[in-house]
Parts: sequence; structure tokens; C-alpha cells
Amino acid sequence: MALTTAQRVRLKIQDAPVIADDTYTFDGSASAYNMPHVNLTSASAFIAGSDGQWSATGGTFNITGYVTFDTAYASASAFRTRYVHSNFSDAEISDFTAVGGGVDGAAIQAIEALMFDAVKRARWMAPDGSQFDDVAAQAHLRGMYNQLKSAQADDAIAGGGMNSWSMNQERYP
Repeated sequence: MALTTAQRVRLKIQDAPVIADDTYTFDGSASAYNMPHVNLTSASAFIAGSDGQWSATGGTFNITGYVTFDTAYASASAFRTRYVHSNFSDAEISDFTAVGGGVDGAAIQAIEALMFDAVKRARWMAPDGSQFDDVAAQAHLRGMYNQLKSAQADDAIAGGGMNSWSMNQERYP
């Protein structure tokens, strides 16, 4: 079975859907809770019963990462969420494809979106010696970006794009 364009873009940028299965605690007053991910799909919510068994609820999920229950449940009672998430929504992938003009162009659009996010990347060290370095991701993204731009330019030349035309003009005045 052939992959769709969106699936090919996700494969190129390594944005495979991921399953999250987590347990949280109600606070007793809210009926909506923020999940740690966005672009949620295939989501289900469960509430712990008095017998310790999980039962399905009427919880509804929003693509922006919220689960909303029909009521505020008792404080310290548990709820479980199981959902699939990805970095980019299907609408974003479609937009990247339309703007980029194909799989490589869409991948470039996605990488540019991630590179813009670089201002949130950080490097720090805590007094206890633990370290965190997320700055290297920017260098990796830049390498992917350069590789894709080069492949896109090569494809344009091979396909008779403007670069090909101008190169031939130099050879055949």
C-alpha cells in the first residue's frame, strides 16, 4: 500500500504518531485538564472505580491538548488518559505540503517551524551537577535543512527548473 503525501512528509521529518498512556489526579474543582502534548488524536479517558477498575468516561479531548469531563470529580480520585499525539497536526502537514510544493518542500517548512522554536531551547546545569542541553537540536535541524534544500535544488535542476535553464544559457549563448 502506497503512503500518502502526509505520511511521506511525517516519515521524512520523523514525526511518527506516539501513544501516551498516563494517570492523573483530579483536583476536585476543575472539569478540564491540560495534557502535556498537543495534536491529540484517538483519545480515550477512564476513571478509577471503587473496585480499582478503570471505566470509560464521557471525557472529550481537544486537539490543543485538553481533556474535559462532564463534571468536576472528587479530589484525589484518579483518571487515566490514552491518546495518540504528534508534533504537527494533519492540517499543519497539509499546509506545509501546499506551501512547500511536495514532500521535500513540506519537510523544509516543518524544519523551519522547528528552527523558529529554537528560542525556547536551552542549556543549563543545576547545583547538584545535573545537566540539560537542548541546543544541539538546533544544529541537527540546520543540517537537515541544508540537506533538504540541496536535494530540492538538485531535483529542480533535473526537472528542468529555472536553475537548469540558466545553466544551459551559459553553455549555449
